[in-house]
Amino acid sequence: MKFNIRMIFRVVSIFLNLILFFGCFGMTKTYPEKKYFLIEVENPVQTISAPKGSSFKIRRFSISQRFEGKEFVYRKDNVNFESDFYNSFFISPSSNLREEFTKALLASKIFEWDAGQNTRIDPTHYIEISISDLYGDFRSNPKAVLNMELFVYTETNSIPNIIFKKSYKKSVDIQTKEAGDLVAGWNQALGQITQEIGTDLRDKIFTK
Repeated sequence: MKFNIRMIFRVVSIFLNLILFFGCFGMTKTYPEKKYFLIEVENPVQTISAPKGSSFKIRRFSISQRFEGKEFVYRKDNVNFESDFYNSFFISPSSNLREEFTKALLASKIFEWDAGQNTRIDPTHYIEISISDLYGDFRSNPKAVLNMELFVYTETNSIPNIIFKKSYKKSVDIQTKEAGDLVAGWNQALGQITQEIGTDLRDKIFTK
C-alpha cells in the first residue's frame, strides 16, 4: 500500500494544531479567587461615662515584620511559616488593628477623646502598642493567635512616666483552617483583649 506523504503531514499538522488549541483554550487552568478581610470587633455598650477631659493618643502602633504584610500567615509546624496569596487583609493589618483599638478605647469609656483625631485636644495619656504575633496556628487543632504588648504613660516636660504595662496573649480555637474562620478567631481574640484592657485601665488609672 502506497502512502501519500503530503497527506500524512497534513493529518499530523491538523492533529497537533487541535492539541495546541484545546491546551490553550479548552483546558484553561483555574485559580482560587483572591479574598480580602478586615478584623472587626463589636464593642459592648457601656453605661458609665468617661472621666471629663481624659484623652489619649496612640503614639506608636507596630507589628512584627513577620506579620506586617497584607497576606495571611499560617504556622504549619514548629519552624515553617507560610503566607497565603489568595487571602489577605483589605488594608494593612497595622491600620486595621489600630483603628479597632481606637474605637474600643473610646467605647470602653476610659477616655473621653481621641487626641490623635482632634488636634485641639492635648492628650492626658499616651499609648504604644506592639503586636508580636498575628497568624493562624495550623500545626494541629487550628487556632487564631494574637499577642501584643501595651504601654500607657503620661509625659511631663518631654519626660515619660509609664503608669501601665502589660502583655496580652490570645490563642482562640477555630473550627477549620479556612480564612473566614481564622478572621472570626482574630475578632474574638481582639475582643477579649480590648475588654481586658478596658478593665485594666479603669482599675489602675482612673480608680479613686
